[in-house]
Amino acid sequence: MKTILAPVDFSSVTPQVVERAGELAAALGSNVELFHTIAPPVNVVTYDMPVESFAEELEFAKTQALKKLGELKRHLDAKGISCTTKFTQGNAVVAILDEARNLSSSFIVMGSHGHGAIYELLAGSTTHGVLHRAPCPVVVLPSPRPKAAPGSGAGVSTARPQA
Repeated sequence: MKTILAPVDFSSVTPQVVERAGELAAALGSNVELFHTIAPPVNVVTYDMPVESFAEELEFAKTQALKKLGELKRHLDAKGISCTTKFTQGNAVVAILDEARNLSSSFIVMGSHGHGAIYELLAGSTTHGVLHRAPCPVVVLPSPRPKAAPGSGAGVSTARPQA
């Protein structure tokens, strides 16, 4: 059976990723794997986090990931779409690429946060890293844009109608 890998980070683009992965799986008669990577706590980089705190924070992250993945799985199950879940720890790009290879994924469906070029230069981009090294086609969904407040003028054209 073909598999659609859907890496999720539980951000605002996650619902779109799950929906589109489900639609693609339904069209192709495929399975969806919802996949999450847990990054190590930020304080680990400074080496001043007590081991017990590190373990507690990691356990909390795992518990939350399992809970959220379960909710997303139930959503696809309710639509009759075959779905599995998995999470791992480490670098997201490496983990996603490894999982795509291990599953012989037909597609990767993932979201983008739409950060600018400077952010990507300094912090990197998971989507960019996956897109350029993926073993299969990658579908990238943009992050939802905030709606303009009424009266803000956003979306209003100042062009004159032509006669």
